[in-house]
Amino acid sequence: MLGVFPYLFSTAVLFHSVAGVPLEIVPTPGELTPKAGGAAGNGECPTGNTGTPKCYRYASDFPPESAWVSLDCLISRGRADMVTVSKDGPDEADNAISAVQSVAGKAGIDPRIAFAVMMQESSGKVRPIIGDWGLSFGLFQVQLPGVPLCDDYPVNECPESVITSQVENGIYGHSGTDTPPQAPGLAYWLQAQGGNVGRAVRGYNTGSVPDPNDLTAASATRSYASDIANRLVGGLLGAQHEYTCPDF
Repeated sequence: MLGVFPYLFSTAVLFHSVAGVPLEIVPTPGELTPKAGGAAGNGECPTGNTGTPKCYRYASDFPPESAWVSLDCLISRGRADMVTVSKDGPDEADNAISAVQSVAGKAGIDPRIAFAVMMQESSGKVRPIIGDWGLSFGLFQVQLPGVPLCDDYPVNECPESVITSQVENGIYGHSGTDTPPQAPGLAYWLQAQGGNVGRAVRGYNTGSVPDPNDLTAASATRSYASDIANRLVGGLLGAQHEYTCPDF
């Protein structure tokens, strides 16, 4: 099935609450196993803006892993904007990238998914504007009060532990660094959707998957899953944000 992978488990206006969310597939522990390495990519790495992004409206359209660029490619296309656009320090950008790789690895999910979601949510800013009318915080814009922030630290002096905590909250959700993963974490949604990436990121953004087939059927950022897909195949550059699907 397209968009389904064997793992254990936008911008600012997002809705990650989960009350009353119907879950279609909930694997039992151990049913999904981590994929060692991963993130090798398709051998291509576009440079610059690749033109008009594609609308991946339906779950069956979501590009398979074989079509994704490598993690190194995603980082090379994103790191510069993490410094120049966000005005964070280079050490902070590198710590965010390192944390995504480390935490995603511990959670057993492909770090490319986590990196794409981070860039979609905050452009990789460790000091993002708080979204959702003051409800969403950090690199992954999660609705978790108490998420550690870098606002009180000078540029390039935010502690690595604070940046890592932001990533842990985005990937693990309410559980922080513990398992099982909980909403609104990315790992939770990947597990709840049986590893289907398109549906998982739809749930991460919206707090539910209103239509398992039409990934634009949502009240939040309708093109969110398509935007992530375009990032994974190298179609959106760094902090570039576009609504890759029109309003239907």
